[in-house]
Amino acid sequence: MREFQDRSGESWALIKRQDTDNTKLAIFIHGFLGSHLTTWGNLPTLIRNHADSDSISAEWDYVFLGYDTRNVETYLDIAELICSEWNKARTASRPYNRTYTKLALFGHSLGTLGIRQLLCAWSIQPDGMLDAVHSVTLFGTPLNGSPYAKFMKSLLGYKIADALRPQNPQLRMLKIWLKSVYSKNPWKPVRIILGQDDKIVGFQYAELIEWPGDDRPEYTVLNHRELVKPLSWNNSKVVDYICNALR
Repeated sequence: MREFQDRSGESWALIKRQDTDNTKLAIFIHGFLGSHLTTWGNLPTLIRNHADSDSISAEWDYVFLGYDTRNVETYLDIAELICSEWNKARTASRPYNRTYTKLALFGHSLGTLGIRQLLCAWSIQPDGMLDAVHSVTLFGTPLNGSPYAKFMKSLLGYKIADALRPQNPQLRMLKIWLKSVYSKNPWKPVRIILGQDDKIVGFQYAELIEWPGDDRPEYTVLNHRELVKPLSWNNSKVVDYICNALR
């Protein structure tokens, strides 16, 4: 059985088993202008209704984190949010009230850059966090920013849009930071899922843009939005990607 807690005002939702204390937690973080639940479409409902039908996904609890795009200026702001959440989970603090020892990270779009920042920002990680990471899966990650970033800034005025411009200073700095840190303390290979119909971040030059620790990108025909919105549990590439990451 699954308990579903949705604190919409805090942009946070947790789906956890009630009949047993799982020790594995999957954290989902959305992208630019997304929200903690709507970004993922039917996924939270599908997890709640079907996760326990599979021996692998049944071992995990799931939390969906959100943030107000207007209130973040750097990738580090998102990384700090994830670290704070994991610290509560690993110490059995409320509202988790159980101790988690394994972590799977899933990000979409801008959220993937927050995860990349997290991996190399040792000073903000709770003790043992990197060792706890079981897998990292990034959907529609801006490998080289987004060609629409300038419109996001001019039309919406959000400061974080500057950090999505192709070859912007934050993005360039993050790549160098990742390369330096990964050579000293590498993390589990990062899975990259790209859509061939993704006009937001593109995909054409993904094989030419090497990020430290990334596996070779995997491609699907979906667009930027559809990449993380499964329509069913048993017949969805999105669910397949997630379940494989939990193995």
